[in-house]
Amino acid sequence: MNFGQPDSYKKAAEQACRIYHLKSPMAISLLYVSENATFLLKRISDNLPCKVMRVARIGYRTAEEIQAEIKWLEHLGQQNKIKTPVLVRNEAGGFLTMAEADGQTYACLLFEYLRGVHPDLSDGQKACEDFYQVGQTAAMLHLDAAGWKESRNLARPHWDYDHMIGEGGLFGNWRQCEKLSSDDRLLLEQACGRIRHRLSLYGRDEENYGLIHSDLRAANLLKEKGRIQVIDFDDCGFGWHMYDLAASLSFVEDHPWAGQWAKAWLKGYETVRPLRKADLAEIPTFIMARRIQLLAWVTSHEDSDPVGRLRGGFAENTVKLARYYMK
Repeated sequence: MNFGQPDSYKKAAEQACRIYHLKSPMAISLLYVSENATFLLKRISDNLPCKVMRVARIGYRTAEEIQAEIKWLEHLGQQNKIKTPVLVRNEAGGFLTMAEADGQTYACLLFEYLRGVHPDLSDGQKACEDFYQVGQTAAMLHLDAAGWKESRNLARPHWDYDHMIGEGGLFGNWRQCEKLSSDDRLLLEQACGRIRHRLSLYGRDEENYGLIHSDLRAANLLKEKGRIQVIDFDDCGFGWHMYDLAASLSFVEDHPWAGQWAKAWLKGYETVRPLRKADLAEIPTFIMARRIQLLAWVTSHEDSDPVGRLRGGFAENTVKLARYYMK
């Protein structure tokens, strides 16, 4: 799973820009490569950032799924409770723009530039303050979605067992990781079996399952004047609410401060929305499931920026977490 021709994504972004009423000439530069290619647009006149364009990876999302994401972003913008990026309309009045480059059709979205910095996890104690606010934000998203009838009909993926860590998982199949020994694979399969069993017992209802962001990690948060802002709804879908906690700990599940960050997140969450004992009991299960899911993602997305920045030992540490989970 890769970008194939990365230059084509920039060509698509440049073509898409011509379909918007941009008042000033723009310089386009690659900002980030993850599930999609994201570009920063700066005005040539003053070199100031003013827009961000997302060019979707070929085959990852359908146009219907992207339109559903747009619908939720529009709804959240109207509610004005959670700060999210503002979508920019193209010359036809829509948000989704299809651009051609090198014989391929790319789905593009343009956003107003959102100022802020990503939460800093280098100071564990200080980061607790951010996790507290992220927990509050997650609860607000869950409450809003529960009260928004249209959310139930959106064409978005379900982050259930099969789509998280099953052999047909949307992030890939962790079983293809070449860094796992036969004993490692056996342990992770056992962990997956326990996850499947516990999620089956936990079940789904309106109190624990619904429309979620599913990727509330530091890279998808911007802090401006003390307020957490949420970006990148590309993986939003239907899932268990506590999966959002696990997603907030993405790539840092084995960090010495992870336990304290989880407690801060939950404390913030419960200032907005109460949790049941059953919800709290399954948090280790969601954290383990997310970590195994990320192992699949790392295995299948070697061309993505987060993978390049990860230190060695991700697979080995995933096995250590699984060993602890199985005790």
